[in-house]
Amino acid sequence: MTIRSINFISEATAIGLKPLPATAIISITNPGEVAPLREGWEHVLRVGVADASYDEKTIESYGRMWRLSSRGFPTQDHAVAIRAFLDDLPADIETLIIHCGAGVSRSGAVAKYASRRFGLPFPADYNRHNEALYRLLEDPNIFDAVLARY
Repeated sequence: MTIRSINFISEATAIGLKPLPATAIISITNPGEVAPLREGWEHVLRVGVADASYDEKTIESYGRMWRLSSRGFPTQDHAVAIRAFLDDLPADIETLIIHCGAGVSRSGAVAKYASRRFGLPFPADYNRHNEALYRLLEDPNIFDAVLARY
């Protein structure tokens, strides 16, 4: 694979893009929504995940109510789907575009992970990414131990 550039952008910007050669796109929307991307993208992953972050303490504070209260939050399944999409990209893909609503948090988390995975630079001081989604991408099992208690 020859990913040379990773860009994270807003949904409004993504909707306006014409499909580009040698480019894959990850479209992140709120659960149940679909961004009206232009037809013709060859490699698209659509993920419905809320822009909500959490950590082990948050899960513990909700206890048995976590699963009900966290519907739509980033999960292991989201991370596994994103990782599989990245793993399965054809060798001719050079650019990865990731969008979410504002192009800041969820897309920033995926861009940070993908940059590390493909050995590309990512701004060291960028801290507006969705931390729960990023942690799940790094290790999809990160919350298993605390979730097992509930």
